[in-house]
Amino acid sequence: MQDRKTRNYWWLNANPRIWTINSLKVDQILHYTSYNEFGNKRRIYKNFEMVQKGDWLIGYESTPVKQVKAIFEITEPLHRDSKHDEVISFKLIDKIPEPIDWSELKAIHFFKGSEILKNNQGSLFKLTEDEFEAIQAMIDAQKESLQHEDILLPYEKKEALNDLFIEDDKFDDIVDTLKYKKNIILQGPPGVGKTFIAKRLAYTLIGTQDDNRIKMVQFHQSYSYEDFIQGLRPDDNGGFKLKNGIFYDFCRQAQRNSGIDHFFIIDEINRGNLSKIFGELLLLIESDKRGRANEMPLTYGDKDSEPFYVPDNLHIIGTMNTADRSLAIIDYALRRRFAFIALEPLFNQKFIDFLMAKGISASFAEEITLRISALNYKILNDRNLGKGFQIGHSYFSNFNENDNPQKWYKRIINLEIAPLLGEYWFDNEEKAKVEINKLIEKI
Repeated sequence: MQDRKTRNYWWLNANPRIWTINSLKVDQILHYTSYNEFGNKRRIYKNFEMVQKGDWLIGYESTPVKQVKAIFEITEPLHRDSKHDEVISFKLIDKIPEPIDWSELKAIHFFKGSEILKNNQGSLFKLTEDEFEAIQAMIDAQKESLQHEDILLPYEKKEALNDLFIEDDKFDDIVDTLKYKKNIILQGPPGVGKTFIAKRLAYTLIGTQDDNRIKMVQFHQSYSYEDFIQGLRPDDNGGFKLKNGIFYDFCRQAQRNSGIDHFFIIDEINRGNLSKIFGELLLLIESDKRGRANEMPLTYGDKDSEPFYVPDNLHIIGTMNTADRSLAIIDYALRRRFAFIALEPLFNQKFIDFLMAKGISASFAEEITLRISALNYKILNDRNLGKGFQIGHSYFSNFNENDNPQKWYKRIINLEIAPLLGEYWFDNEEKAKVEINKLIEKI
């Protein structure tokens, strides 16, 4: 093999129609012709003539993802053989754990004057040693991180139900709906554990508590398409650059890892302007519009931008607080793309058993259940409120064994439940006081 001081470094743009890195094996020999499909010499043909055995080659997939995917070693310089035209030959020596996006490379200062950034129309480009080492450093950092990751233990439905109070059949229905619809919204009053359940649904379908395959964001009134998908952002030179949003990046991750489930959780989904945030992806998130066959250009894309699609292995779970009166009703266009699943307060035997396991006596656990259930009955039958305003069980799920049960309960009522009831009955302060007093009297 060449001495490092005499080794050259190269960058190869290649379309997956020519070779697909994901299916390659280490030491597998590949060939790349110096002539294009029209029989003409490729651009910067002199680079093909300069390649030497032992040189290293960065493998870059130019479509559809624009990512550095692997490192190769030249096994034979430009030559002819019986099966190919004039070619260079190389073997795979290292796949990259997390492929490096084009946008990440452009941010590296070593690449500011790089040939591949000045004019990337072509196939084979010369890299400096510094440019190659910058990419190698990113790969090494990935490997170092992977070495320190915790071992992921199996996670099944029984683990999820240990933390939840819903019945097995209800949980199975939600899982089945998420599988076929791809997009669901868990809706319900405050404190029913919508976000808590969302993560456990994801863990169950993944099979482990792998948070690398789960991404969470919370919508708000100022959240935009540019935050979520893609938009122009100021750069260090006083201009603007195209920056990908959180959903765009997560979709690309799921595309790279096709065949394994990924979950995008949107907390408080109805707080954002959904049609504006999703834009053209409103179509692409439909379960039957997933995959590369339905890809389309994005709002900020140009003629050189790759079309975008939402992969089939990405699921969206939204949560929605039905007691928030400041929010508009979700429009039909978005509503038909999601399955809506109602979650209710569960002050049942599972809840009582949970409190007892935490160290609360059976009698006090039953007393809490009776009092909150009575309040929920009052809310349910209030013509200005209804089931979407009931009090959820998760308000009472954080008991610490060092707490005094009565003081803990009163603290929750006074600091969390009482302000909520004050909002519910803002026009009848006396009624709110009466209901609050019923919760804490003789405790």
